[in-house]
Amino acid sequence: MKTIRALIIDDEENNIANLQDLLQNYCPEVEICDTAQSAADGIAKIKATQPDLVFLDVQMPGGTGFDMLEALSPITFQVIFVTAFDQYAIRAIRFCAIDYLMKPVDILDLQQAVQRAIRNLQESTSKQAPQQLIENRQQEAEKLKIGLPTAERILFVELHEIVRCVGESNYTHVHLTDGKSILISKTLKEFDELLCDKGFVRTHQSHLVNLKYIRSFEKNDGGYLKMNNGTSVPVSRQRKSTVMDLFNRILN
Repeated sequence: MKTIRALIIDDEENNIANLQDLLQNYCPEVEICDTAQSAADGIAKIKATQPDLVFLDVQMPGGTGFDMLEALSPITFQVIFVTAFDQYAIRAIRFCAIDYLMKPVDILDLQQAVQRAIRNLQESTSKQAPQQLIENRQQEAEKLKIGLPTAERILFVELHEIVRCVGESNYTHVHLTDGKSILISKTLKEFDELLCDKGFVRTHQSHLVNLKYIRSFEKNDGGYLKMNNGTSVPVSRQRKSTVMDLFNRILN
């Protein structure tokens, strides 16, 4: 079994010790090459040890984990964030399809995240996700990219490239402006949480649409949206008032 070299960066010593124990006991493929307790120390240790994988806390003395990655750009390693609940940080992490672990760390979640990191290290695009997180912090909303994890890779697309998303059980079909549809193993609810304030509206239990590509709201047959490409999207009775209120705010 090939081992990967990992660095743990966390400002609390007991968190580092706990993660070390879990990795040693449940992830034998991981070799811990060093630890650090601040952003500055973490940057120095990364440069010195050149790890394959970094377990990175979000909030630390002297800067966030995001700030630290920005200082190291371009990224040459995999990242797994380890954090207490921070909805804004976690949303940014999920937006770029980066793995994260909640404190206290669950053993199964840790093992799955490590296995994904190992698979990603074998792919040429393995560093794209943390690099995209940095770029998103510097971009205007129109140019933000979201990570779409397919079975083969993580595809990054700008938000304006997404026309609509259609949910199917635990999967979502993401329809793009070039006519392609990509099947993603995430629920529509997850996409709604990520895109609801980015110019997208949930019109139905199974449909999320980009407001940029709505041509008209047709009131007959219970109400539906006509998209620029000619497709029709249903508007459920429960969501009709929300959709109409949104249109009225845009018009006013």
